[in-house]
Amino acid sequence: MQGNILTIFGGSGFIASEIVYKLSKSFKEIRLLTRNTQACNHLKVIKNIQIHLYEPSNVSSYSMHVNESDIVINTVGILNESRKQSFHDIHFDFVRKIINKSKESSVKKFIQLSALNADESGLSKYLQSKGKADKYISSMSSTSFKTIIFRPSIVFGEKDSFFNRFKSLLKLLPVFPLACPNSMFSPIYVKDLTEFIKEASLTDKYDNTIQNITGPKDYKFIELINFILSTMKIKRLIIPLNYSLSKLQAFAFTYLPGNIFTLDNFKSLQVDNISTGGLKGTSSIEEFVPPYLNNKETKLDTYRKDSGR
Repeated sequence: MQGNILTIFGGSGFIASEIVYKLSKSFKEIRLLTRNTQACNHLKVIKNIQIHLYEPSNVSSYSMHVNESDIVINTVGILNESRKQSFHDIHFDFVRKIINKSKESSVKKFIQLSALNADESGLSKYLQSKGKADKYISSMSSTSFKTIIFRPSIVFGEKDSFFNRFKSLLKLLPVFPLACPNSMFSPIYVKDLTEFIKEASLTDKYDNTIQNITGPKDYKFIELINFILSTMKIKRLIIPLNYSLSKLQAFAFTYLPGNIFTLDNFKSLQVDNISTGGLKGTSSIEEFVPPYLNNKETKLDTYRKDSGR
């Protein structure tokens, strides 16, 4: 693919940044589409990247960037709905528009970052919307328009929204009622995930397939919380909640600002976020999470490592 054009949607997310680092040397031009250009300032040091502002509801704001692209990667996703954007709007309707535009523009390959357990008949609206999009994407696959769907478990890395979020909450709360404590996760390191994305971009290995992606080990939710506490070297009273209390907490929190924990999140947690098959990363949370939870590594450090500096 050397010398071709790559377009990435969701440029302000930490996964998109890692994709750029992985693939910057493999493409003549990378078009990074974002709704927050300032959040992409750290990528401006890469010479062949162009950062563009777009609006998901406005096809004309991104159609010109899809044109002439060889590969389009979509990393856009939300964990909670708001009055301005629903799961259906972002996870299905927007995906339908960009894949239609990609096929119309003769894009060779479309890579979608979905979610483990995505299922149009799933328990939560989040999983349903992801599953509906995956089904639509697969229906568009052909020998001339190849699609790849990656379904990762929770993704960890320096700017992740899982470990960093619970770090902040645990620092503030001396007592922590934990909903769904036995729900299972298989965290995948962002660099492992993006290595699979790189391989999918530069080879035909995963063309027209759906791939689950998980880490090397499965954990209960409460084990991950205790790991964060141990890493931070603080003590908190963790109160595991049963099904009924977990649902009650989700119901109450749904109507509070901040989207800490919603009923839809609760429904998603009723299905373990693990996979016995699919692709497996090799990087453990024990090795890679402590440095950034303790603020010992910066994005510049990470980029220097990837660049061999």
